[in-house]
Amino acid sequence: MKKLIFLVITLSLLGTSLFAQTSPYPKDKDGNDIQPEWTPNKSKQSAFGEDEQLKADSLDAKRLPKSTNFWVYGATIGSPASLNFNLGYYFKDVVLRGSGGKWGPHWYGGQVDLGYTFWKTPVIAHSISIVGGYFEVNPFAPEVGRGGQSSYPTGLNIPGYNRRDPSQEDLLIRSYVNSIDSNVGTYLEYESRERQRVHLSQRYIGLTYDFLLGNFFLQVGGGVGQGDYKNPQLLLQMGYLFNTREYHD
Repeated sequence: MKKLIFLVITLSLLGTSLFAQTSPYPKDKDGNDIQPEWTPNKSKQSAFGEDEQLKADSLDAKRLPKSTNFWVYGATIGSPASLNFNLGYYFKDVVLRGSGGKWGPHWYGGQVDLGYTFWKTPVIAHSISIVGGYFEVNPFAPEVGRGGQSSYPTGLNIPGYNRRDPSQEDLLIRSYVNSIDSNVGTYLEYESRERQRVHLSQRYIGLTYDFLLGNFFLQVGGGVGQGDYKNPQLLLQMGYLFNTREYHD
């Protein structure tokens, strides 16, 4: 009998404990569950605020700049005029560009490019161009060999005095003039002196590789031509070009 009474008491305690554990909410002093208030205001709104909604165009492709049919303009350093202004247009796979500048009566140049764009994206463009140009410069007392020149002309177009690096024949001519009239020889020596500006010019055509990355522009290649420079010649431009790559859908 005692065992039966003990079993009933034990089962009653276990049942009460299990019933108390079925509610996840705490109890107040009266034994009632304390539950949070939750009163939805709208079908898509809770007491905690608006539900996050997915915008209709959030999964659409982002708008990108145009990869062709745009202008470029800016400035570069290099051939043909040392400091150049540039203007060009990328039309489909064709590139038309002009560059040049004038910084004095004997320091100017211009170049025209006709190119083909073989790879382009909204950010980068690779192209190959056929170029042609002309320039004149008048550096002061340049060293022979700078810029590819094998010799520099002097300010005189007189045999024996027309080259800054005189040959054996030039020296013989100068010696003969001095033997006849030393004053004339001194004057000719002065007019053909090294410490003076030298007028140089060149016409050329060439082939270049052009690289446009954002606003950075690089052109490098080689050319041949006629003038005071030896062939082949290095053609190089590097600078900053603005563009009209407006965004499109």
